[in-house]
Amino acid sequence: MHRTWTVSALGALAIVTAIACSDSGALGPDAQRTVVATNGQSDTTKSTPPTTNPSTPKPDSGKTQPTSPSSEPRLVSGTVIGMGPVSDSANYQKVAGATVVWSSSDGKELARAVSAADGSFSLGSFKPATYMLSVTPPASGPFKGTQWSYPIGEYSSAKVELTVWLGRK
Repeated sequence: MHRTWTVSALGALAIVTAIACSDSGALGPDAQRTVVATNGQSDTTKSTPPTTNPSTPKPDSGKTQPTSPSSEPRLVSGTVIGMGPVSDSANYQKVAGATVVWSSSDGKELARAVSAADGSFSLGSFKPATYMLSVTPPASGPFKGTQWSYPIGEYSSAKVELTVWLGRK
C-alpha cells in the first residue's frame, strides 16, 4: 500500500510540474509572446491580430498566375540540369545538347528543342492539358534521360518554367 501512495504522489508531482511549466492561461492579443526561431534568436514583441478583409485583394507577388480560369496558351520553357554524387564533378551542371520533346498525352510529338550551352530550352505555347516531357542527354555525357507527364491547368501561370533533373548513368 505504501508503494501505491509513492506512485500516486509521483504522478501528482508530474501533473503539478506540467501545470507550472505551462501557460497560466489563454494569451490575449496584447500578451507578450516569445518565439524562438531556428537561428536561436527570440522575438518578444507583442502580437496584434491580423486585420484582413476578405474582399480586399492581396498584393501582387509578381507572379503571372491568373485569378480566373483561362484556356489561353502558356509559354513552356526550362533548364536541363545534371546531378550526381556530391563528390562528382558533374554535380548540378547545366546540360547542353539535350534533346527535349514535348508530346500530347496520346504520344503525338508537338515540339522538339535542343538545350543551349546554359541548359535552357523553349518549346512554344500550349493550351491547358496534360503533356509528356522527354529529355535525352547527349550520348557522350554522364547522364541518363527522363520522361514524365506535366499538366498545364486553367490556373497555371502564363509562363511555365520547367527544371529537368537528370541522374547519372
